[in-house]
Amino acid sequence: IELKDIKKIYKKQETMNALDDISIEIERGEFICIVGKSGSGKSTLLNIMGMLDKPTKGSYYFQGQKIDYKKINDLSERRNKDIGFVVQNFALLPDYTVTENIQIPLDIAKYPRSDRKKRVEEVLDSMEMATFAKKFPHELSGGQQQRVAIARAMVNKPKILLADEPTGALDSKTAAVIWACFEKINQEGTTVIIVTHELEFAKRCHRIIEMEDGKIKSTNN
Repeated sequence: IELKDIKKIYKKQETMNALDDISIEIERGEFICIVGKSGSGKSTLLNIMGMLDKPTKGSYYFQGQKIDYKKINDLSERRNKDIGFVVQNFALLPDYTVTENIQIPLDIAKYPRSDRKKRVEEVLDSMEMATFAKKFPHELSGGQQQRVAIARAMVNKPKILLADEPTGALDSKTAAVIWACFEKINQEGTTVIIVTHELEFAKRCHRIIEMEDGKIKSTNN
């Protein structure tokens, strides 16, 4: 990922610079945490990296190619193929089983039907959730639901995994388990970028990017 002079301006009752001239490069295979106070621009930055939002000004290069925000279909395809997302509230569909929730990205990508079951089983095994395949989200603990959400994010074998406060709703013991999952995913070659308030976990990342008032205050290895 390469961001050049990224600005994000929201115009409501007053103009707000959510991001102000952000330039940063992220190499393949990095494990990065983005930290900062509420309102510092962390989630906005993550959403732009994930192509869920577009900058007001500036350029975004993904794998050397400049992103064209006018090509909506290309953006959707790239998001589904190359980027996995994990959020704080899990975002699992309550009426779908664990298997059905994980399979959604494969359905969207029109993954070969004959291979979908095998791929879901692979990610369930990697998350140590195989025995929960037929259960529904309400039958799982918070940590188990988040592992399902991570499995869903990884089912398409994305190049980048983005997570926004993924352990914010979990107790410390369960959070440690989830962070271990992210570390394993990174060790297997996926670039991992996490927004978090939990500095004790952030210290385990390769690099910490600290945000303040829409700017990068510091970046530490």
